[in-house]
Amino acid sequence: KKEVFKSGTTTNIDGKRVEAGEELTYSITYKNTTGEKVTATITDKLPDFTEFVSADNGGVNNNGTITWTKEVEKDKSVTVRFKVKVKADVNGELLKNKAKVNDGKNDYDTNEVTNPTPTKPKKEVFKSGTTTNIDGKRVEPGQELTYAITYKNTTGNDVNATITDKIPAHTKFVSADNGGAESGGVVKWTVAVAKDKSVTVKFTVKVDKNVNGAPIDNVAKVNDGTNEYKTNETHNPTPT
Repeated sequence: KKEVFKSGTTTNIDGKRVEAGEELTYSITYKNTTGEKVTATITDKLPDFTEFVSADNGGVNNNGTITWTKEVEKDKSVTVRFKVKVKADVNGELLKNKAKVNDGKNDYDTNEVTNPTPTKPKKEVFKSGTTTNIDGKRVEPGQELTYAITYKNTTGNDVNATITDKIPAHTKFVSADNGGAESGGVVKWTVAVAKDKSVTVKFTVKVDKNVNGAPIDNVAKVNDGTNEYKTNETHNPTPT
């Protein structure tokens, strides 16, 4: 049997969402029903998007596969565990894990445990009225730019997401959609997002005439009541 836990807890979280940077403990339990004492070899490949932290009971990690060799008396059970850390760039990937056991008589696969991970919000920038992301491209003094922030709700529940975005330096606020309001140089939206659904909000700015080579950089923040995210940062050089 394979189970997965938040480190330091004893509740199996198979199917539950886990976060970037979180430590998870996987356990494999083998019961010897062969009728005699056996030497069981247990192997488990680290889930993608995780890094190895530690293994108990003499487990050895070799290139991402952990191996235990355990003597198990007839009708007895053994449980081995290992710990991983979810990588920071996991971004919506599904963590999957199952182990293999060979007791000299049988080859087994355990059940597979799965854990979804949150999707980081995305930031894009467009020339107003167009739909091609121009992140990294040069923009001109006096040009209008539209910024879009897309948030996908992977919490497993309906949420009210608060999205905030500071107006980039060297620009002036023009407008915002979806009920966005600008105050003190920050645009703010509060939007209801059903579970597994996405929302995109946009605002438009005008590049200052005297920008003179200063880059136009922008990053947004999203709080969904469970997590606080920063989007990627968009960057647009300007002419000198």
